[in-house]
Amino acid sequence: MIFPFTRYGRTLAVRTERRLTAIALGVGCLTATLTGTSAQAADNAARSEGQIVWLRSSKPVDLPLGTDYRKALTKQRSAVSAERLQTSETPTPPAPSSEANEQRIARESGETYIAAPGEAAAKKRIRGAAALTKEQCRAMADAHDDAGKIINHFSFCRWGYNTAVKLNGQGGVEGMVRFRETEIGTGTGAGRDATIEVHTDQVVASGKFNDTAMMSFYVAQAGWPSSSSCKVADVSSNPFTTSVGDWRDEYIAYGLVSDRGSGTGPDDITTCVYQHQWKVTGGGATTPWSQGPDNGVRFDSSKSLGSKYYDAGVIFDRVIPSFFYDRAKSDTAGVANHIYDALYKPQTTYPTKAGKVIPGNIWNGNWRPLHRNWTNFDAAAAEVARKNRNAKDAACRGLNRPSDSHQCDEFPFASTKEGAGLGDGNFSVRYVPGAENSKAGSELADWYGSDRILHNNAYGIYVK
Repeated sequence: MIFPFTRYGRTLAVRTERRLTAIALGVGCLTATLTGTSAQAADNAARSEGQIVWLRSSKPVDLPLGTDYRKALTKQRSAVSAERLQTSETPTPPAPSSEANEQRIARESGETYIAAPGEAAAKKRIRGAAALTKEQCRAMADAHDDAGKIINHFSFCRWGYNTAVKLNGQGGVEGMVRFRETEIGTGTGAGRDATIEVHTDQVVASGKFNDTAMMSFYVAQAGWPSSSSCKVADVSSNPFTTSVGDWRDEYIAYGLVSDRGSGTGPDDITTCVYQHQWKVTGGGATTPWSQGPDNGVRFDSSKSLGSKYYDAGVIFDRVIPSFFYDRAKSDTAGVANHIYDALYKPQTTYPTKAGKVIPGNIWNGNWRPLHRNWTNFDAAAAEVARKNRNAKDAACRGLNRPSDSHQCDEFPFASTKEGAGLGDGNFSVRYVPGAENSKAGSELADWYGSDRILHNNAYGIYVK
């Protein structure tokens, strides 16, 4: 949705990752961490005439004019997540990231969130994403690092302090701008269009970089599988420039969009890596572009999510979600108890197998997610579904059915690649009340739709 946005008296047409500690010396030809001899190299570079440093930190970094930069920074090192000495005069786009690479980042991040079943819970997740405020974002202690915080597939939060420092030839501070940047991202299940909001405050300016200096904001992005797979939309200009003083309590929003038909596979998937970059000009000095931390989103136009859901959406994909089951919830208790035993007491489940380990648990140091299998994705997916069904039916014949109203439940689910048909024996079957089995299956299918869990997407199970 596009709406007019007022920047405190001026109207614009706009819309509502991993930790790095490195220094780039020269023209992007040498990168070294801030340890050992590289710290000495950084100190030498900092003392060169006209050197400018960008910092990213979780707390305000205090560097008064005339301060010896290296000594002052050493006292505040714990707050600083990134320090960059750069010479690039033009914005540099981030590297594109494939769907497979985004899934790798999600696995390595170890990030998850718990999704409760039901339409009301799904609507609450999406409504909460749209209603997230900058104050709520800043209150999240785990959102201040470079990776930020993925609250759920439709909500992202990140905040931190950016500091530009101008040094003299002796390593002293002769100009500084510091400000807090808060980023709120909102995905959607109703189109290929994400919204990113940027709020700035707590601006401190001194020396060459005082309030009259000019500061520019630029959105850099890279689409996959092609450069046209992701575009920045709904901005009056990119970069946008105004005085440092104007950024004291600022708000800007923009869109990330992907056209239908620009992706790959039956789900028309594209990905986008985006990054915020800043530049300051004042007192005869100009900083390089800051190259802040990046983040990723995924667009799709999938037909696999059921007719009640839109066939297009965009999510923050660097996370492995978890679906929630409650053993105290009477209408699915039999299924929840079955899953609980399968995950935490697999030796008690049928069929028996020595050393049985059933996947689905990604909690408490475990990392064995399930992967959705959409039967109609391709011939291989159809074969997985067939094998799961046949293996499950064969195993169920070894159990006594309590009554005609009971159904044979399996875990991992028939809709996963880790189901009974995998052939490794790491699964369980149990008769449960048919009404509960049907209810649980319907809730799982609805969650696939509401959280846009596509073919081969990983997820975990959380049982209360």
